[in-house]
Amino acid sequence: MKGLNSRMQTHSTRFNRFYHHRQKIHIVKVMPGGVYTSTQAEMICTGLGSCIAACMWDPEVGIGGMNHFLLPFDSKYEQDHWHPTEIVSTASRYGNNAMEMLINQLLAGGAQRSRIQLKLFGGAQMLGKHAMVGEKNIEFALNYAKEEHFEIVSQDLGGLEPRKVMFDPLNGRAWVKRIRFAEVERVKQSEAEYAHQLDEETHRSHDDDVELF
Repeated sequence: MKGLNSRMQTHSTRFNRFYHHRQKIHIVKVMPGGVYTSTQAEMICTGLGSCIAACMWDPEVGIGGMNHFLLPFDSKYEQDHWHPTEIVSTASRYGNNAMEMLINQLLAGGAQRSRIQLKLFGGAQMLGKHAMVGEKNIEFALNYAKEEHFEIVSQDLGGLEPRKVMFDPLNGRAWVKRIRFAEVERVKQSEAEYAHQLDEETHRSHDDDVELF
């Protein structure tokens, strides 16, 4: 972290930063498992399938950020019977950690918890092994907001199509675009690799069109 007036970031391997010459603005792409917060005039973006992205910001301070997470499940049985209020489960612990990392970065940058606003995106029902994970991610995110008393300003959750999200960390504006078919497989592959990594980490721990929102 370079200071409270600069950009703050976590998991540097979990995002890419580049300059968009046509729009003349820096864009930070948050990858699965990433968290990024900023006080700069830049855009934060991500591509979502089953994953959830929480966009949070304090409009008075001018700081905001995004996370990108997927709840890990040990088995099909746990996935089917898990409930978002089960705070001792691996899935819930991981989701809580993803949210707390984002909130703590905002607070470290001068935000006040009572002023933080929240928008939620993602949780599409994708095909394959993790077909119902999107639904579980949504359940967790909505329950977390309720339990932690964060008002959800807007949301775009569920459905069958992956989406791309663009977020302005200074004013909280967000744009959502449904991802074209040609890009769907890339998103699915990225999330499948992320899910596989979470499965391995879990097992090791046991062994030891643009819409404005």
